[in-house]
Parts: sequence; structure tokens; C-alpha cells
Amino acid sequence: MKYNISCGKILIDDTSEFLPKHILECGQVFRYLNSDSGYKIFSKKSFCSLIYIPGYVTIDSKDADYFVNYFDLERDYGDIKRRLSGYSLMNEAIGYGSGVRILNQDPFEMILSFIISANNNIPRIKGIIERMCRAKGEKISEGYAFPTLDALATENAGFFKDLGAGYRAEYLVKTIGAIREGFNLDIGNMPLKDARKHLMTLTGVGRKVADCILLFGYHRTEAFPVDTWIEKIYPKIGGEAGKSAVYIADKLSEQFGELAGYAQQYLYYYARENP
Repeated sequence: MKYNISCGKILIDDTSEFLPKHILECGQVFRYLNSDSGYKIFSKKSFCSLIYIPGYVTIDSKDADYFVNYFDLERDYGDIKRRLSGYSLMNEAIGYGSGVRILNQDPFEMILSFIISANNNIPRIKGIIERMCRAKGEKISEGYAFPTLDALATENAGFFKDLGAGYRAEYLVKTIGAIREGFNLDIGNMPLKDARKHLMTLTGVGRKVADCILLFGYHRTEAFPVDTWIEKIYPKIGGEAGKSAVYIADKLSEQFGELAGYAQQYLYYYARENP
């Protein structure tokens, strides 16, 4: 998409493919805060302030290049929407969430975030992650960085329970330990099924969490995470009612191919906003 960088600010004057609400409120990211004029967004050690007025976006950051990649600004989402519009079931969802983009996020951050997300709601997930960042993350402009592996590796389950993680605390401790002991995170080029199987050896990572990590941490757009919103909308888009989440994920991943992850985000946003 078209954008300009001036004095550390990313300027976007066509929001037909970039609407902050669509991007940030479609289940892929938890490190953002609403502000009077837009959003404050954190990723790893980077921070940006996003100001939105209808038709115009300004992203202000010391790490402008980082956020060009983070927001996937080099990708043509107009082309993606045109290709998906060939599926009749997608047209209404695309029209409703036309400003969706899939963010490029850090795999380690996504692994921990989506373990925390299991059987949880977004406000609570955001709160747990924010408390973890405040407790163990480096202080940065306007907030705290996501904690490093080393910063978290010394903590026990009690620490994560105090943050509100509940039963997931044990999962986090075991997964952090596995990564510290050499669990391979360099899986971006593995066949999708192999990468998923590898991630599912981590404690607390089932099929849906693995697919979320692959899509949002590795930009593996063949993955199609299925949660309750997708399960609810599946019969409305021509699917058979009563099918399992794994069946739906496999079916839609096969149907949409390399566009599956994009289709998932449009359908998720549409389903959540139209319960």
C-alpha cells in the first residue's frame, strides 16, 4: 500500500486497506492501549503512537522501519481481497472488515501470548500480558518491552499465577524452560504440518494455539485458526453444522490455500462484530 515516512512518522492517506480497529481488534494482538486520538502499540522493545482520523493515519515512532514491517505495509491487501472475493462466502465479511491486515509479530511473544489466551477473553489476556511486561520487561517510551527469555526463565509458576494466568502458569514455566533448553524456533520454512506438530510438543500448545502462533508469529498464511467465533459462523458460510474445530480448520485451510489466514481474519472480525 502507499505510505510515506517523514521525520520518523509513517503517513497513510488511504485507509481502504488500513483501519486500526479492524487490525487491532481481530484477535491477533494484545499489546495495545486505546488513547484519545487512536492507539498506543507495543511490540518487543518498540513502541508507536497511532493517530487515526477518517481517511488518514499517522504512526509516530523512533522505529518507523520496524512498524512498516509490523503493519505489513509492503503487501497489497487490495489484491488479497480481490482474490478472496472469488469465494462468494467471503464478500460480506471482506466488506465489513476491509481494513484488516495481518501483523508481523515476534514468535516468542506469540507463543506465550497465545498460551495465555487459551479459554480466556481478550481484556483478561491483555491484563495478564501487561502485568508480565511491567514486572519483567525493560522500561521503554510510554510503557514496557515484552520480557526476554532470560528475564522470564528464573520465574516459577507462582509468579505467573500472581499475574492472573491460573492453570496456564505451569504451561508457561514448562514452555519457557523448553525454549531456554534449545527448542527450535526457526520453523518459518518448515512444511506447515511439520511446523504445527513441532509447536504442539510445547506444553499448553494445542491445535488452535499452534495455528495462531504460525499465522501471527510466522506469517504462515496457510494456517486457519478456529475458535468459537469461527465455529459459529461456519454453517452460515455453507459448512456443515456440528463439525469439530480441527475439521473446520483443515477444510478451510485446504479451501483457501495460501489465503487461508487472511480469510480467517475477515471471517473472525465479521463473526465477532455480528454475533
